[in-house]
Amino acid sequence: MSLFESCICVAIIAGIGFFAAPSIVKARDNYQLDLVTRQVAGNTQRTRMKAISRSRDCRIRVVSTTTYTMECQDPVWAADETVALPRGFQISANATPQFYKRGNAAPAATLTISDKHSHTKQVVINITGRVRVQ
Repeated sequence: MSLFESCICVAIIAGIGFFAAPSIVKARDNYQLDLVTRQVAGNTQRTRMKAISRSRDCRIRVVSTTTYTMECQDPVWAADETVALPRGFQISANATPQFYKRGNAAPAATLTISDKHSHTKQVVINITGRVRVQ
């Protein structure tokens, strides 16, 4: 292979990389947002399971825009675990969902996770205690 052919191959590969890079970065950002949202949903489901197994009320409470805590009442609210979101992500809630010993929740709530590009995903908790990602 001559030098000219090698340069053409490098130019073609660089061109493909130039056009593919933005979609790869966007896919990575979407994947990270989905991952963080599913971690929040998993922790919410785990809090529900704690309420059922311990026969006491437990809740998820948003402490700040970047942290939330899982608490159980024994007889006062005590934090089991506080979780900080990865850098660039924020969380907000329209209510503080509380799980009861039978697994139901009140009030129904939506936890919204957003990334640095203002893309959002939601963790929805309904009154039956079902946790789902939207």
